[in-house]
Amino acid sequence: MDKLRLAKTTVFILTFALVFGSLVLLGSLYKKTKKGNASFPQEINLQEPQGSFIKNMLEQNGKLYIQVEGGGEADRIIIFDITSGQKLSTLKIN
Repeated sequence: MDKLRLAKTTVFILTFALVFGSLVLLGSLYKKTKKGNASFPQEINLQEPQGSFIKNMLEQNGKLYIQVEGGGEADRIIIFDITSGQKLSTLKIN
């Protein structure tokens, strides 16, 4: 009888751990998806002069690197954070 009771207790504990772990995993996934759907602006202004144009773009590690030319300024690379929708910095290329 003691072996049967031990087996039942073990099954109960493992089932509880499985259900609890699944609920924690689903909760963390829900939080991440909810955070990812934050209000992202519909229109983003890079505040570049008129006549500027994008020559190339590269996305890496959540940042967007935009190569901009023209507009009466030196060529430049704009570093843009995709998650926050903010322009981080501008690198001037002479």
